[in-house]
Amino acid sequence: MPAVLAVVLAMFSLEGQPPAVPLDLAADVLFQGDSAGGTAAQIARQQPDRRPGTPGDAAAADLVAARFTEHGFDVEVDEFEAGGEALVNVVGTRSGSARERIAVIAARDADAVPDVSGSAADTAALLELAAALEGRAPEKTIVLASIDGSTLGDAGARRFAETVADRELIEAALVLSDVGAADPDGPRLVAWSNDLERGSVGLDRTAGEALRSEFESASGGERASTQLAQLALPVGIGAQGVLLEHGIEAVRFSGSGVLPPDPEPSEADADRIGGIGRAVLQTVSAIDAAESLEHGPSSYVTVGRNLLPGWAVSVLALCLLLPACVASVDAFARARRRRQPVGRWGSWLTARIVPFAVGLLVALLLVVAGLAPDAGGAAPAPSIDPLDAGAVALLGVVAASIALAWLFLRPLLGRWGGAPADPTAPGAGCTLALVISAVALLVWLLNPWAALALVPAAHLWTLAALYEGPRRTRARALMVAGGLALPAAVALSYMVRLSLDPVDALWYLFLLVTGGQVDLLGALVGCVLLGALASVIEIVAAWRGRTEAVEEAAPTVRGPGGYAGPGSLGGTESALKR
Repeated sequence: MPAVLAVVLAMFSLEGQPPAVPLDLAADVLFQGDSAGGTAAQIARQQPDRRPGTPGDAAAADLVAARFTEHGFDVEVDEFEAGGEALVNVVGTRSGSARERIAVIAARDADAVPDVSGSAADTAALLELAAALEGRAPEKTIVLASIDGSTLGDAGARRFAETVADRELIEAALVLSDVGAADPDGPRLVAWSNDLERGSVGLDRTAGEALRSEFESASGGERASTQLAQLALPVGIGAQGVLLEHGIEAVRFSGSGVLPPDPEPSEADADRIGGIGRAVLQTVSAIDAAESLEHGPSSYVTVGRNLLPGWAVSVLALCLLLPACVASVDAFARARRRRQPVGRWGSWLTARIVPFAVGLLVALLLVVAGLAPDAGGAAPAPSIDPLDAGAVALLGVVAASIALAWLFLRPLLGRWGGAPADPTAPGAGCTLALVISAVALLVWLLNPWAALALVPAAHLWTLAALYEGPRRTRARALMVAGGLALPAAVALSYMVRLSLDPVDALWYLFLLVTGGQVDLLGALVGCVLLGALASVIEIVAAWRGRTEAVEEAAPTVRGPGGYAGPGSLGGTESALKR
């Protein structure tokens, strides 16, 4: 009943989207795409190697600082270190009459050589924006930032977010990304964060309207299912993810979608640079002229033209989890009243969780030892550290550690804890159901969207572990598979969006976990869930073996070998002749 009421509440919690602010359509004539394209080619020709910390990267920083000064911006050069490299951010500021600020950010370093359509085009577009804004008197302070370390866990974006003056006054941060890519593969506007907080709806809609004024093919928002998957496992690839994580409202204008372009074109698309540059300039002008941007809910999913706020989803997820939690507590209490040995089954379950925790520990030690790459705390693009022979070997080491712990450490822990031998005993299912419910509630506290994806598992795995009706193994197996349906859908959504095959996806998950994008508590919760899954599979398998043993022992033919009692061969009073 609470779940039904929560569904009704969620239906009535839908709210309209905040509007976009009016665009300044005259601003687009000030941005020259051909000029920016020529600058991008010049940067790539003069400094083809702009990897972080290289002389080419430093020379490009000097060029940006000189051009910012030439166009009337106050320049600050911020030197810092990240990933063992000496990096530099170049920040140009032009003060307005109001205290609010608008930031435009572009990465200057490159992972590839010469990366014409990527960082060279982004830097050229930033310089062209500086030229377009030179003759204007803005109402709000304009901040242009050429950041370093985009291929080192977005170190430059993190540094900017942590050190920029008056961060709380930044109304919007517009990030330029691969603006010279010729063929976009995905949305041109990316606004995902590395946590549950989503950016300003007003900013998102304003930037979207500006892009649609330049590109007829610019799509609207993403589907609700994609948004749910993103919020269940927040992965914000790009500088906007780091900025949003630090409380700065940000969106990313991308010429290639969520991911960098592949393969690298030989030259930048001047028309694409011009279109995105004009859209950014229109957005800056619109925000500069507006009093404020309406944010909307801090976390939400767009459903048609409406928003489903995060608090409604949180209430819905809790109400859907409560029945499974109540059932597991009731079953545990009943087992205690019947003197079932439930305590010893805790060690049995722990023994099945520990091997996955060992795998997590080995993965983290590989990074500490320098044998595996460190993603640097931000969600990297898969192309930064692609799957190769070394990556496969690292995954093999982690898998081997889990397998060895399962073969040797698990039995040892089970014997040490005095766990019973038969997992079909009531205590095993009751203990497992209670742990599943507790973990589901913990996930709800950490991330209600992820808890929503665990609702089928909380119900079906609990039922598979506790069910004592007809011993139908197939039904129990379907319950186990049904509990995996929504987590598998989240994984599949990411695999499609990021163009990953299953092994690539495992490697990318390795990078997210060891790099800190999935925090340690979340990784440990994942180990507990994997241990619970292994345990419920073991219970189902034990029921199957028990069922087969019963069927094999049952007599099939009446006779001496299968004598079932008096009268089975005749001789009863009713069978005698009278």
